Amino acid sequence: MLLLAATTGCIHVYQPMAGFHGPVVVDPQARNFGDLSLTVVCERGDLLTAAEARTLCQHVGTLFEQQGAVVTTTTSESGAGEFEFEEPAVPGEEEAPPPATDLTLELTSRELHKANDPVSWVLFFISATVVPAVTETSFAVDVTIKDESGFVLVADSLQGRLVRRMGVGAWGTNFLLDSFLREDADRITGDAAHQDLSDDLYGQLGQLLFNAKMQWQVLSQAAAAPSLPGAPP
Repeated sequence: MLLLAATTGCIHVYQPMAGFHGPVVVDPQARNFGDLSLTVVCERGDLLTAAEARTLCQHVGTLFEQQGAVVTTTTSESGAGEFEFEEPAVPGEEEAPPPATDLTLELTSRELHKANDPVSWVLFFISATVVPAVTETSFAVDVTIKDESGFVLVADSLQGRLVRRMGVGAWGTNFLLDSFLREDADRITGDAAHQDLSDDLYGQLGQLLFNAKMQWQVLSQAAAAPSLPGAPP
């Protein structure tokens, strides 16, 4: 039965929740950040391993490099304040702090809730995986964007849910539906859930960074503007 459980198919379904429904008008193919230097910090938190945090930073960094930004990526332990660069440190040299850039984008992933339905697992084994076993995880990606002085320009939390249904019944039914009835955009087998989550996450990050850049530029221009005669300092 354990071998059967290990070899049966899985269906992952991604459900966007708070934050992921925000409007996105930024074109990811345009040079939206051609005049921007950016540090992306991915905290390991309680949901990502060190390797997963580095992978997330690499993908986000590539996303903004393709839009013209000069990007530095780092990872850190949540709350530790200690940074880990992609390049290995040279023996005998102290690790340098993150380089100064125009903006800093910090990402922290958190697990909000995890449910594992025991009844579904009993039925899963009794039915030889025809009845699916269901697990559910709710998560949040906290996004903070600061300027070079540490002033917070944007702070948001993107929340979603991942539902996994394991069993030949769930996999076989959805495979047939995807093959013969569903449109390409509606298919849920394969890596559809991962792709949908990536599209939503990268779209929201692009829009949030664009909003932060506009606010940063307005504040910088206001600070640099000369005072009017007779105006208070």
